Amino acid sequence: MSESPVRILVTGEHDDLASRCPSQLDTGRALEWVQLPVLEFERLPVSADLVERLIQKPMNWIFFTSQRSVQFWSEVLLENGVDFPLETQVACIGESTAEAAARDGFNPDFYPTEPGTECFLREFEDLLSNNSQKPSFFIPMAEGGRTTIRDRLKELGCEVLSITLYRTKPRKDLGVSFSEAELAKFDLILFTSPSSFDAFSRAFRVPGEVKVASLGRYTAQHLIRKGLSDQKQLPDGDFQRIGELLC
Repeated sequence: MSESPVRILVTGEHDDLASRCPSQLDTGRALEWVQLPVLEFERLPVSADLVERLIQKPMNWIFFTSQRSVQFWSEVLLENGVDFPLETQVACIGESTAEAAARDGFNPDFYPTEPGTECFLREFEDLLSNNSQKPSFFIPMAEGGRTTIRDRLKELGCEVLSITLYRTKPRKDLGVSFSEAELAKFDLILFTSPSSFDAFSRAFRVPGEVKVASLGRYTAQHLIRKGLSDQKQLPDGDFQRIGELLC
């Protein structure tokens, strides 16, 4: 009789999850991936004057911090009836965001070899070191989002214009998604961001018998601050290495 699949709960919505995740472990045991959307997103107003300014006096770069920022900025441009300047280069926090940008017509000029703030800064600073002049940046971001990249670009002497484009909120109906007994049947819960953990923990108790992991160091640090000191971090944010967390 074959073993039952290893069940992994992933917080958030990930359109490309199926293509990024293995279907089985090296041992041959099947993996079952379940996504739990925990957040709602609200686009915030952007003034027409700001949009006009960015069109008339383009920045050198636009930096997308998430797939959601791509979606909402595309909506802003559509509603204002304008196209973003072709001469503005596009940087993205990771490959998934770059793919979302490409789908919306923003051809990515840069994204790091590994997703995440630290790798982005390391590789992008190398790129900037080859330029004699410091470029300007436009960053549409989430309310309360990390400002590490924005602040570092300013320290490097770049002109940076950032706006709050959207806010995240816990889903109101989240608590009906699973019962405590159903959650306890998972082998691993993978939290993909600090906000997804906060939303989850408002609706559920993390089962003590289920392993907990984080996607990236920033999320790992947040979980530790929240008392989950025994969590593990997915190596390099690579879903293909999920087996290392299940040992």
